[in-house]
Amino acid sequence: MATGNEKWIFITTATTTSISTRTTTTNITTNNRAAAAHARAVRAERAAAASAEPADAAAAAAAANAELDPEPEPERESTPAPAPPAPVPPVPETPVRPPRQRPARGARRAVPCFGCLRSALAGRSTGECFDAAVGSRCWRCAFGHTCTPVPANTRPAAVRLVEALQNDAPRLDRLRTAVRMLLEGGTEEEEGEEQAAPAGSPAAVRAQVLALVGQILNLLLP
Repeated sequence: MATGNEKWIFITTATTTSISTRTTTTNITTNNRAAAAHARAVRAERAAAASAEPADAAAAAAAANAELDPEPEPERESTPAPAPPAPVPPVPETPVRPPRQRPARGARRAVPCFGCLRSALAGRSTGECFDAAVGSRCWRCAFGHTCTPVPANTRPAAVRLVEALQNDAPRLDRLRTAVRMLLEGGTEEEEGEEQAAPAGSPAAVRAQVLALVGQILNLLLP
């Protein structure tokens, strides 16, 4: 039989062993839980790292693209288009004047006008002068030309020149020259009639020459 001391030792040993077993079991459980928590933390970190890598890669790619792409230029303010010019009003057309028609020719004048006589001296006509059906001008001067009478001292020579041109008489050149001389001195002679020139003056001498020319014409022409 066991003694009292042995019983106490046995109980103490059993108690100690039980406590040690419990402590060991608690430590193992605690270690297991710690290991499991650590393993879960490691897996969580790895999962977070794995999920963060695509986001970091996308952010890095976006940053690289932002560095490569030039910044867009600011939009320029559009200048308003100029207003179209006002339409020019049409210019009214000027009515066309009807062509002027030469009036009907009337009777022939006995003495040609100064314009018809000059035309005969230039060789453009025979010097015939006709009245116009309307107005006081002759038929040739009806289109705005001045129709003036021939000076008085030249009228006989002018009539003879027109007759000679119609009959194709000889010595027409001399006759034209005489008529030109009379025309050149006609104005001075008319002025001399108003104021008599003294004898021996140039005007008086010229009047005598013109009178001689008239006499020569009377001798040349019948």
